[in-house]
Amino acid sequence: MPPKTNLDTTRLSTIVEDYAAQGPITRSRAKQLAAAAIPQPDPTKEKRGITARLRPSARKADAADAADAADMAATPPRSSLADAGSAFPINPAEAQLAVQMGQVAIDNVTQHSESPEGLHYEIAPSTPAKSSAQGVLGHAQKRTPLPSHIDRQKLQTKPSPTYGNSKSSRSSQYGQSPVSGRDNAWSNSEQESIAIVRKKSDRIAQSSLDISLDQMLAMTNPTRTTKKQITKTVGEIASEMEDIFSSDSDRYKFTKWPGTDSLERVIYGYFSGFVLFVAERVKERHLNTSGWQMVLPSRLTDYKPSDSNTAERLDVSLFLEDMHKEAAALKESDYADMFAIVEVKRRDSPAEINNALSRLFYYSQNIYINQLNRRFLWGLTIWGSYVCAEVMVHDKVLVSSTMDIRKAEGRKQLVSLLVHWSACSTERLGYDPSMRRRELTRVADFHGAIDKSIYDIDCYDDATGKTRTYTTIRTILEASCLFGRHTRTIIARPEDAIGDSSQEVVIKDAWAHYNADEDYMRNEIGLLRTVHETLKDRQLDFIYPKLEVGGTVKLNGATDDTTAAILNTLDKWETLKIPFRVHRRIVTTPVGHSMKVLADENELVIVLAEAMRCHQALVNDCGILHRDISLGNILVVGTGPNHDELHGLLIDLDSAIRTDGVERTAGAERSGTLPYMSIANLENLDMDRTALDDWESLLYVVCWVATYGVVSEDRRDPNDDIAIKLWNADEAKAARAKRGHMHSSDNFEGDIIKHFLPQYRLLKYLAKGLHQILFLHPECEGARFDSTTAEGHPLLNLLKPSKNVKSLPTSDPLLKRSKYMNEIVSELSEYLALAEKFARENLAN
Repeated sequence: MPPKTNLDTTRLSTIVEDYAAQGPITRSRAKQLAAAAIPQPDPTKEKRGITARLRPSARKADAADAADAADMAATPPRSSLADAGSAFPINPAEAQLAVQMGQVAIDNVTQHSESPEGLHYEIAPSTPAKSSAQGVLGHAQKRTPLPSHIDRQKLQTKPSPTYGNSKSSRSSQYGQSPVSGRDNAWSNSEQESIAIVRKKSDRIAQSSLDISLDQMLAMTNPTRTTKKQITKTVGEIASEMEDIFSSDSDRYKFTKWPGTDSLERVIYGYFSGFVLFVAERVKERHLNTSGWQMVLPSRLTDYKPSDSNTAERLDVSLFLEDMHKEAAALKESDYADMFAIVEVKRRDSPAEINNALSRLFYYSQNIYINQLNRRFLWGLTIWGSYVCAEVMVHDKVLVSSTMDIRKAEGRKQLVSLLVHWSACSTERLGYDPSMRRRELTRVADFHGAIDKSIYDIDCYDDATGKTRTYTTIRTILEASCLFGRHTRTIIARPEDAIGDSSQEVVIKDAWAHYNADEDYMRNEIGLLRTVHETLKDRQLDFIYPKLEVGGTVKLNGATDDTTAAILNTLDKWETLKIPFRVHRRIVTTPVGHSMKVLADENELVIVLAEAMRCHQALVNDCGILHRDISLGNILVVGTGPNHDELHGLLIDLDSAIRTDGVERTAGAERSGTLPYMSIANLENLDMDRTALDDWESLLYVVCWVATYGVVSEDRRDPNDDIAIKLWNADEAKAARAKRGHMHSSDNFEGDIIKHFLPQYRLLKYLAKGLHQILFLHPECEGARFDSTTAEGHPLLNLLKPSKNVKSLPTSDPLLKRSKYMNEIVSELSEYLALAEKFARENLAN
């Protein structure tokens, strides 16, 4: 039952009475309204139980491992949404049609979360070492399902004019999703202008750091004994290779490296022969040496990996193989088992060098998508006869000095790199030893069957000092960016509970910024512990995430996995200005589902009300402000015998912060998901963020869903030219648009409400009420003001006041609003409870 409300509806009487006079909208009436505007919804969506709306395998408890395979076989294809609201499982390369690579210049802000409905921000702590290159690729890649009207066969054609701007939008579950764009400097065209090459060169320079080859070899961190073995092996192989070169033998193809007038694909074969030569010699010497492996080239060159969702082709790739396998028995290397990508260009011109680096960065993201256990990546670029090695960490790409393969010294350096890789431990090669690939399962994809890995994941709890192992069921969020947090979200079960779906958990794995001075305020694990300890006896089950296990990932059960663990072999790595990150893993329950499982607006209102009830408990009881109310962070949990008791689960405390007695700088940062960020947040106003900002985000969530549809059957064409699309522009445009839209009831009705889908009447009245409480308070009416009297204020080009606002105030009403926060929040809570009551009554009828 909804909570009792004593809301004084004097100011809201028009809205409530208007709704009541028209009567509650039933399912049948909703269908009648929808029929005139949209296709008839799938009748299966009208079932009440949440599990009844999921795929069949999710409605049954698995009895054995075989059932797990069946469950994965029923996983939605990469082109569709997965179960959780924050999942868009599609290869980022497929967004080529909609995305042009680029950089978003946002001070102290880095994109980190593959949020389904918008650009998501992570606050970089105020540490001395901050990244100077937040943009090159970390901002460029977010994954979204392709709009249904796009023909997949045309993905390789030129970009659509709709998405040609450097800051473009992509269609998402609820309409438009912003993404920092990809300009033509990252396109497939070989005819690049000087200006474009210069722009691309600048971005690569910002994202990369030059180090010596010796420094890069030191990152493999061999033991003293292994160093001696490596030195001896490198010397012997290099000597044998030089004997072959001096004999002018035709036996080995790589001895006659092609010139710059040769085709790129000719270089592929020469390089592969070089790598294979070294691998065979390493095997001869270390067949029975513990810890050694072979580095081999893929069987194919200029090929499309079978687990890729695009037609893009790789030049060469490298993979690791056991010493006891035949070195000559090369295999087709897919992203799922690829160690490194090799990008080749035939000339060493500046344009070709930058093009090789940009493509290596772009393609390498697919390794993160297909390998849950990759911490960082290695790669190689070749331009003409020059070879460079790259290490791609979370905020920078380290680029080695060049190796000229036409010279003996350069050949020996490349041999040394390959031998170091062969002797290297898996964690120094970028793999996570706490994630072990157990088996491969064939699952359906829109391109056909592909291999999907199952992992055993060790989760360390820093409170108890114990480790618990879980087995993955399905991945609902993959790390798809080269830079950033590399957040992965996985559904799993304890390894001793395979076959028991009631024990499913959510594992969140991410590399978070770390600052000792701010860790207490921001550490998500600490926040979740506070929430659980405070709310566990409050009868608020299913609306907040319960922490089961949480801690820093341990390498081999001992060493904390951090930026230092990756770079500590580099001399004075702290001076490289690479942000310090900590690899953390969190296990929570319950498992929620995206709002696409909801049948209508009544269920949506109930879920939103439940989530905001959790929000109030976080603020009032736990002293925690969420700061990212968005569609992706509110999930649906169904309980009861038929799973028809709905709950709204508020997740993701990534952006949350403690408010109880902790000093902080007012207005120092932004956080949230772009379409739903409050105006003060967008403009970074010099004021504390409060619960009002989160309630304002809720209003934008309601407007977004009412405009673009609750479920897929209600979907509006994302290309419709409507005012709300401005909320998905950059921060300045979104803030300016929202000030205009929210300034008066006339503006709100004319710009936003009139575009709501006709069947969403309850959402219409909910939005009107929330807007009136938030923006039309008698003491702080409106959202705009006369900037000519506000010295130094950043807002320009403000619109004229609406006719139903008495006058344009001379001071910012949003600054005034904070004085009435408690009164406004109380009224908002009671009004949402009233809407929830209407929704429950509608469902009961």
